[in-house]
Amino acid sequence: MKENLMLLFLLLIFPLVTAEHPCQSCSRTVNDKMNIHLIPHSHDEGGWLRTVDQYYRRSGKDAGVEFILSSIVQALKRNPERRFIQVETAFLWQWWQKQGNETQKDLIDLVNNGQLEIVNGAWTMNDEATTNYQSIIDQFTYGLRILDETLGKCGRPKIGWQIDAYGHSRTHASIIKQLGFDALILAHIDYRDKANRRERKNLEFLWNTSTSLENSKLFTVILPDLYKTPSNMCFDIICSRRDIITEENINQKVASFAQALDRFKEYYKTNNIMIPMGHDFAYQVAESNFYNMDRLIEGFKHHPTYNVFYSTPSCYVKAVSDEYENKKFVFEEKTGDFMPYSTDSSTYWSGYFTSRPTFKRLERVANNILQAAKQMVTFAKIENIDREEFIAPLKEAAAMIQGHNAIAGTERQYIANDYVRLVTKGIEKAEAAAANIVGNLLKRSTNIRVDLKLSTCLMRNVSICNESTQGKFVVIVYNPLSHVVSHHVRLPVKDGSFRVFGPDGELDTDVFESISNFEYVKENMKPSPKELVFLARDLPPLGMKMYYVKKLFNKTISEYHTLENGTMYFGNEVNGFAIESTSGRLTSAKICGIDLNLTQEFLYYTSSPQSSPAGAYIFKPDEITPNPLTTSPIKIKYKKGKLADEVLQTYATNEITQIIRVYKSEEHPYIEFDWLVGNLDTKKTGKEIATSFAMKNFCNDGTFTTDSNGREHIARDLSKRDGYSYKVEDSSVSGNYYPVTSDISINDKNRKITAIIMNDRAQGGSVSGLKDGTVELMIHRRLVTDDGIGIHEVLNEKEYNKGLYARGQHYFTFGYKDLHIRNAKSTVASARDIIQRKRLAPWVLIGEAHNDNFNSMNKISRWLNFRVVTNFTLRCITNNNTFFQYDSLKVPLPDNVHILTLEPWKDDTFLLRLEHILEKGDDHDLSNTVEINLEDIFINYKITDIRETTLGANQWLDGYKKEPQFTWNGIYTFKKAEKAKRFITSLKPMQIRTYVIRLTKKD
Repeated sequence: MKENLMLLFLLLIFPLVTAEHPCQSCSRTVNDKMNIHLIPHSHDEGGWLRTVDQYYRRSGKDAGVEFILSSIVQALKRNPERRFIQVETAFLWQWWQKQGNETQKDLIDLVNNGQLEIVNGAWTMNDEATTNYQSIIDQFTYGLRILDETLGKCGRPKIGWQIDAYGHSRTHASIIKQLGFDALILAHIDYRDKANRRERKNLEFLWNTSTSLENSKLFTVILPDLYKTPSNMCFDIICSRRDIITEENINQKVASFAQALDRFKEYYKTNNIMIPMGHDFAYQVAESNFYNMDRLIEGFKHHPTYNVFYSTPSCYVKAVSDEYENKKFVFEEKTGDFMPYSTDSSTYWSGYFTSRPTFKRLERVANNILQAAKQMVTFAKIENIDREEFIAPLKEAAAMIQGHNAIAGTERQYIANDYVRLVTKGIEKAEAAAANIVGNLLKRSTNIRVDLKLSTCLMRNVSICNESTQGKFVVIVYNPLSHVVSHHVRLPVKDGSFRVFGPDGELDTDVFESISNFEYVKENMKPSPKELVFLARDLPPLGMKMYYVKKLFNKTISEYHTLENGTMYFGNEVNGFAIESTSGRLTSAKICGIDLNLTQEFLYYTSSPQSSPAGAYIFKPDEITPNPLTTSPIKIKYKKGKLADEVLQTYATNEITQIIRVYKSEEHPYIEFDWLVGNLDTKKTGKEIATSFAMKNFCNDGTFTTDSNGREHIARDLSKRDGYSYKVEDSSVSGNYYPVTSDISINDKNRKITAIIMNDRAQGGSVSGLKDGTVELMIHRRLVTDDGIGIHEVLNEKEYNKGLYARGQHYFTFGYKDLHIRNAKSTVASARDIIQRKRLAPWVLIGEAHNDNFNSMNKISRWLNFRVVTNFTLRCITNNNTFFQYDSLKVPLPDNVHILTLEPWKDDTFLLRLEHILEKGDDHDLSNTVEINLEDIFINYKITDIRETTLGANQWLDGYKKEPQFTWNGIYTFKKAEKAKRFITSLKPMQIRTYVIRLTKKD
């Protein structure tokens, strides 16, 4: 009887529910009212002021995710009208594994009946400015797979929920579209843009997420304010001022809420509005929130204007679509992005594009190693060697650090240290897998089995490797790209001369000086003063070569010289650069035989304490024009080697050292700038260092181009914005800084020359001094203030009792924009190739040559197929070097195609993801559709079954295409593809296609 009365009570209070989808249960909207969709949610940071583990386990104001999830399940069970959305799969998975069968079943039931909706579904809510597209796709794929395996079809997200990223990228929106999502929900955009959109009722719009892909328009919604509960409606125990609805104040609360809605309803074209009801780590005691929201909804039961009810983002989108079908209004469209984010005319969130530069570099290294390890584990699994569990820690760590307060560098220092710990453990585990796999793969053509202890030289940036490199050792070089690559291996060594042997016989070597003596570094091993360099030529795609290195003498004759009067050229007739002796500075560069007047220098901005100062998030320089780091002549010395020419620049200040180098092989058409910056002097003010490239008589009219998450590119126009007005005087420097994750370029409109600077990690970039012909990238920040955003900690990184030193590389290339200058490739296509080679560089693993397999020169010679000539030298006596090399692909893939993902999947299947790496217009020949037969691309393995999925591999593509699709502005958001042949795939520019395949060994 009580249950029947309760049901009757609920039916009177809440609107009727309609079931449009087996997993969806939506409240009925009312045509003649504004329909207010309350979206209960908790924003759970994957590390920020606490570590991810502390946020999960603690309770109270700062954390307690395990309590949130348990509390939500119980609160939703009490009332079938209540709704909640879960976002971060990392926390859900951690909680799920600790629950009993009954609680797990309760959660599945709530998902199946539509009360609990999974949105986003990625491992974490990633940053959008400093992340690379491959890492974004990976962390979505990992989260979506777990949801699919635990919750089933109803746990499949359909809405992107990016409500706390600090600005929004077009490529990220494109990924959301390709995942098969119906819509994307945002919050943080420039305050002027938001005001403009509010005035024009433009907070719902269609985002054209790609200029290359078809069917790229995505329905996008910006929340009316931020993602938190409207003021005076904070019902959670974490609220500083907790609101409670009682019989005495219900009318006042309804009136207050209606007043906010009166304002919000003017921002949208439709009669449906989403109101987020939540906060950071809210709902630890969920019943407290829901009890008050129940009363609030009851208070609006007979309201003349507003129909208020529990809802989810999917139900909201469905309601908007239904209304659209009746009214046929037109949504505005957008093509650009939402960078940089600003909260007022002098506060631009463009500092975090560079914050924590060494951590940003570690993230790229981790992704590089992860992709190579996943490929290795795939080949091993086909050989019945299962090492998948060895890469799981790195997959989780790499996914977690994509968070909007992780790779962004906007977390506290000890949180950043914890991320480094997780990544390092993951890499060590992957190294252990590689050590086992390498020996097995290389022994396919021989009976000799070699067990190696392999490691990655993660501290090579401070000239530390391991003891193996001080005598005789082996080097494994694995190429994760789908094309043949030649790679210069650089290894720290104490000193001496070396000989290197491999599948191609004996190799040329160079020994260069290290960029620094790193005397301040306190580790178990001392930094090495030299670097051994050799060229691992023609590395097979998705394959490896093994090299044997032996030290011959302990000393090498110094070949460094000081520069004489005048200007000296380095390199060859194809690629090179010139240095002027008096100043010690660069004066010109040559790429592919074309000359360009080029100078490069280091600049700095200062930031003093102010009422709203700079910090980890905010870039706020004192002056518009940066200062040169030094006006004194730069001391230089140089060496011209067999493989490369290097000029070592030592600045008057000890804050910076740089090597400018050019490799002499024509397949490396760029100048490399290898810099070491740190221990910045911040006694009085903060200091932010940028490197600046200036080209003489270069006319780019204030325009430049930056990449979007390393994928597509966006044209920037100095002091102009997409969709709203912008005053040049409003923070003209920080307001014109954009995220650069792979490259920034300018085009000379007169000479039709394109100059491109590529980087090895995410950085902020712009045109230097806001002048034509100049480009700058910020490489380091050390501050004396906190910007008050929420960290409550100054960005003042230290290491070894000094201000943090960061080491990195920039790669400069240029050429005629509209001409093919090298191997039928345009300058842009050539740069894309360089970017690929640097982003997914060969994985170099070092192993000792002193274990049981290498305990005598006889065994060495037998294993390596070499004959001992003297006590110190070896000579190859046979061409049968199959043991040195492992090949996986029959032939390299076309230059415009890359295997983005190859990893073990479910049961005996594997995930294969291919991408077209060029945009429309990048290259006359290569920016076209390409067709590939996948059936027989591997040498030793055959694809026996293949089926295409959506980008996240959580839904068969043919099944997705049969589902009802939303129509906006009279255009379907996807078009059915033509039926393809079973193993034939075609790729259009920027297209990514994902397959689940079966592989078997060939006879």
